Amino acid sequence: MPKKEQIIHKIGKIRKYLKLLAQFQGLDLEILENDLNTKASMERFLYLALDSLISLLEMFISFKNYRKAGNYAENIEILLEEKKITLGQSDFLHKVVGLRNILSHDYERLDMKIIKGVVDKELVEVEEFIKYLEEKI
Repeated sequence: MPKKEQIIHKIGKIRKYLKLLAQFQGLDLEILENDLNTKASMERFLYLALDSLISLLEMFISFKNYRKAGNYAENIEILLEEKKITLGQSDFLHKVVGLRNILSHDYERLDMKIIKGVVDKELVEVEEFIKYLEEKI
């Protein structure tokens, strides 16, 4: 599949995860803390959305033939250097990488208030960012 089609496919996957996450918006914190299935589902869909967004950055960098990054954070620096993202978008993406890493490696430390806050209020930023990238391909 050509690179542009891969990017479009990845964007579709992210949107699918965002739609799945929407079902958890506004849920009571007590439900999230006490219902293991609900909590696990929300965490997994959030992980998949964030991990896919990070993969999208890598795909975009490859599509534009920029230098290859050594780690997730370096992808963000490359996009800054190439003036494809703003400093504010860079800050947002660094938070995405950090939260993805916690969801992946440090799940015992998860604070459901933070996770709930991300799902309730910050998923719109993911959608805004992928719309922004769509305009750049």
